[in-house]
Amino acid sequence: MTAALRALSEQLASRRLIASPQIEDDFVYGLTRFEAIDAEVMLNVDPEPAEYPDLDPSDLVARVEEVLDISALDWRELLGRIAGEIEEAVGPEPVDEGTDLRDDLTLASIVVLVEAVLLSFDAPRQFPTSIIRVQLDDDLGIEDLEVESIDDADGTETLTFENVDALLKHLTAAADGTPDAEVPDPSAR
Repeated sequence: MTAALRALSEQLASRRLIASPQIEDDFVYGLTRFEAIDAEVMLNVDPEPAEYPDLDPSDLVARVEEVLDISALDWRELLGRIAGEIEEAVGPEPVDEGTDLRDDLTLASIVVLVEAVLLSFDAPRQFPTSIIRVQLDDDLGIEDLEVESIDDADGTETLTFENVDALLKHLTAAADGTPDAEVPDPSAR
């Protein structure tokens, strides 16, 4: 455990961003209160020490505060953009249960990095066997979207898409029954 991680953990605790921060490997994590959804979620704060060895923990803590200070209205707008991109990619494909995706997206965790924020969502009614991950840029705009399919028999398969068109192509091929061998591997870059 480095002094920088201890300092980060102490600042997160003293500012009441994480009540009982835990340090694991190179990051700090714990439950936090996210007022925009009026719930507690798991928060991981990763100072990326290999890439940013001289990072001031206060800068990362300020970033955490910025994320947690998102208003309920701004959060609903962000959910609308996320749902819109997913719905555009899926199109008329059938889902398990017809409900508004904006209401189905449930925030599971937040990861704050030096230059990005990662959000993990469950969508239990429309996508019960998937985890939806969204990467936000410095301005909290959507930078990347990832759909992680959970296969109970084989563990978890992660599919990363460079854009919505790539996601749409993959979903269309899967819906058409195209064998996996014919579907380009989106993670091969």
